[in-house]
Amino acid sequence: MSADRDEHAGLAPAARVRLERAASEGARVNRFAHLFPPLADPDALPARVLVIAPHADDEVLGCGGMLAFHAGRGDAVRVVVLTDGAAGDRDGLAADLVRARQEESVAAGRVLGVHDHRFRGFVDGELGATLGLIDAVVEEIADFDPDLVYGPSPHEFHADHRATAAALVAAAERDERSRRYHLFGVNTYAHATVLYDTTPMWPKKAEALEAFASQMAYHDLVEKCGAFDRSRTVNIEDGAVQRAEGYVALPSERMAEYGRACARLVHAVLDPALAGEGAHGPAVTRRPDAKRAAQLGVPPTTAVVSTWNKALDVAANVESLLEQSLAFAEIVVVDNGSSDGTAEMLAERYPEVRVIRMPNSAYGACETFNIGFASVTTEWLAILDDDVVLPEDWLEKASLRLAAEPETTAVLSTKVVEPGMPDSYASSEKVNSERYMSTFRGCGSLARTADLREAGWYDERLFIYGNERDLTCRLLNNGKRVLQYPGVTTYHSTPFGLQMGKRSLYYHARNAWLTQLKYAPLTDLVRLPWLVVTKVLLRGSKKETAGEVTDAVGTIGIGSSLKKTPGAWWILVRAAWSILLNLPYCLKHRAPVHAPDYKLPIE
Repeated sequence: MSADRDEHAGLAPAARVRLERAASEGARVNRFAHLFPPLADPDALPARVLVIAPHADDEVLGCGGMLAFHAGRGDAVRVVVLTDGAAGDRDGLAADLVRARQEESVAAGRVLGVHDHRFRGFVDGELGATLGLIDAVVEEIADFDPDLVYGPSPHEFHADHRATAAALVAAAERDERSRRYHLFGVNTYAHATVLYDTTPMWPKKAEALEAFASQMAYHDLVEKCGAFDRSRTVNIEDGAVQRAEGYVALPSERMAEYGRACARLVHAVLDPALAGEGAHGPAVTRRPDAKRAAQLGVPPTTAVVSTWNKALDVAANVESLLEQSLAFAEIVVVDNGSSDGTAEMLAERYPEVRVIRMPNSAYGACETFNIGFASVTTEWLAILDDDVVLPEDWLEKASLRLAAEPETTAVLSTKVVEPGMPDSYASSEKVNSERYMSTFRGCGSLARTADLREAGWYDERLFIYGNERDLTCRLLNNGKRVLQYPGVTTYHSTPFGLQMGKRSLYYHARNAWLTQLKYAPLTDLVRLPWLVVTKVLLRGSKKETAGEVTDAVGTIGIGSSLKKTPGAWWILVRAAWSILLNLPYCLKHRAPVHAPDYKLPIE
């Protein structure tokens, strides 16, 4: 299809006159701004622009007209394409589709006047299950530092588009500076709060679309996109406006609220198999297959999740729990007074999940997990963070392995993969071999309920962080053990090592000492201060990030935390004061551990 088609053909004479007069006088079309959605003045847009596109061609389909506008104005524009596009050639017409899609995107950019492209190369069709997607989007935004970000709307049909929208929401929530976001629709007529007249830019947009030969072989992108942009003008009474692009325009501060609100609606509209029988039918509850556990010879398991303001993460988590080859007997989510609609989303979308709602958000993770643990009636329970995704064989493999262990094995701790985890750590022999440990990973472990109950669950005085090691000390004193099992992986979206921030530093430092004051043998307590100074405080950041394997993952990065956290040394002073105040409590509960599996947290 030619980009030189006559855009004025078929217009009524009066409309032609209005168009020619507007062009000759340079008249603005925003005199119709009272119509909804309003036409906006593109000259008011920022001049540093980033586009996050799921696939090569989405950048043109979604915002090609505005890209031509920005480029024509001399703005700094970068296009980031997330996937390799390898799934876009079902008949195998292209010899090297990945390369072809990149070349087409670059060629389309040249037509629009955009010359800065980056290709992340994630697997086409699998963005929703891609580890590090959010981190990649955060990195791209931080690297280019745009004032305006274009990306897909959460209302899109394609799963990759929705995953990209969710990543944009998460990136905006993490962002320390304010930016503007324009969210577009490609494969669905997404809601728009603002329109831009892209009539003058349409010829370039059409020509840019023709550059995607690998996609034009299957359908006429120019014709379809032209009709899409034309339909945006349905409420615009000025005949001069023949094409328009529409966006949800939001500041970064409102992205999280918008994304979470969309999550419930999108699920109900786009996933009827999970949300109900059609738009108004009853919700479908996926019930566990009790026979499967009996066939495998393993007891039923309850999943326990504690969450606070992570609606999107919890939704992904619960989806993975419901897709297990060996179903959980029950899923319990303790919502710590979330303000983002987490509890409401779970109730509407997942009626099979039992939600325990705390009255406010003042409770620590130790207490909310304990409430979940105490509600369990099955023989086994899974301890899961809210931001994990489990492979479908997680429970089956973990259950079979724990069932093969003697009754003295109380907890099976799975392998955990996290963003920023060095390959030297993830692939190390120590991490990938079975061994008994002095702690477990609380983001993804399987445990015998009775053993945890006998040990007294988590110590709620710790509030958050270090609670797994503290509980393990009591398990060891009860003659129990913790097995590291690398045969199945837990995918955790929280970055590897010690989390930066004042609260993290305070509780990690404080709780490590509280636990050791309660459980470390006297000889270990005597040498602990020296080890802290030499192995923690004086350890170089290079050593911290080089993949050194330690079971005390929470201490990796403490050197960087001390450097980057404002008032870090004052935080340590506060932690030391709290340790002194808690000394009577620690001495009252002191029970030194002499089991062979016990190790200090910095060994």
